Amino acid sequence: MEAQLLQLDDDDDLEVGRPSSSSAPRRPLPFAPALRRAVDRMGCPRPREGSAVAIVFMALLFLLAGQAGVSCHPSPTVATKHHQAVHVRKLLNNTSTGGGNSRGAAAVAYAASADLCSEEVVEVSQDNAGSLPNGVPSYSVTITNTCLDCTVRGVHVSCGEFASTELVDPSDFRRLSYGDCLVRNGGPIGPGETISFEYSNSFIYKMEVATVSCADI
Repeated sequence: MEAQLLQLDDDDDLEVGRPSSSSAPRRPLPFAPALRRAVDRMGCPRPREGSAVAIVFMALLFLLAGQAGVSCHPSPTVATKHHQAVHVRKLLNNTSTGGGNSRGAAAVAYAASADLCSEEVVEVSQDNAGSLPNGVPSYSVTITNTCLDCTVRGVHVSCGEFASTELVDPSDFRRLSYGDCLVRNGGPIGPGETISFEYSNSFIYKMEVATVSCADI
């Protein structure tokens, strides 16, 4: 007995055919319409040539699809999430390059500046400035905001019992109480800005930055 051939045609239902020499009519398989509809719903291409292997594979795929929801196309949910992630990255890139919302860019810049602003960005240095005509030693003081992206204010310096035989401009530096001196009346010191003054006394006072506040940008 000659083996039966399984044949899938683009225009006809799945059928069991006999050799061409036989005049017996071809009989369609009972599950062919359901299998074809399942293949169409999954978006999978139909095999061009009739083969038993292809038909068995499609039947197995149909069974798996019924239990695990297999599809030949990417999940719309996955595609949507990917699109949203790309959109968020574009917004972040636009903000960081100045091409996005100006308020968002300003907020990012303010946050970055706030992170940089601390006591460490303000430096106090002292040097020997020689002696006055009366022989009292003098010292030069330089207070610098080393942050190039932020403005500081409310700078307080620990200064012990700071005193000077020569007047120091109180708008630049003045003692409030023991160990607490105020720089520029607590006003803003811009990025890279320096405040300098000289004082005279028989010894040098140790000075260190105590507190710093960040000004609004």
